[in-house]
Amino acid sequence: MDSYNSKNTRNDGAINYITGLWKFSSKVPVEQLEEVAKKWAAEDPKYLQLYVRKCSKDQYGIGFMYDYTHQESSEGQNKEYMDPLMDSLKRQFGNDLVGWDVSSPTWIIK
Repeated sequence: MDSYNSKNTRNDGAINYITGLWKFSSKVPVEQLEEVAKKWAAEDPKYLQLYVRKCSKDQYGIGFMYDYTHQESSEGQNKEYMDPLMDSLKRQFGNDLVGWDVSSPTWIIK
């Protein structure tokens, strides 16, 4: 197991932030994604960054950085974060949620 300091930053400089991108089909308007991101920001102060950006083709995604420093990094933490959110996104967007890239920890350079 990796060793951590008091802020759950590993000795190699990684911090326990979950970062990633939720990607949506071109049918989903940017304005709808902005509304979702604003809702997440208002409801959960652990989001350090939330943004909407263009992905491939005419698709857009919600990018994020989520603070998980309240605990040490574990294999199940991404699942703990993703499962309820993915269920919600699938209910809201169905097959228009086309992909994701979610991982931790994160090495912040600047």
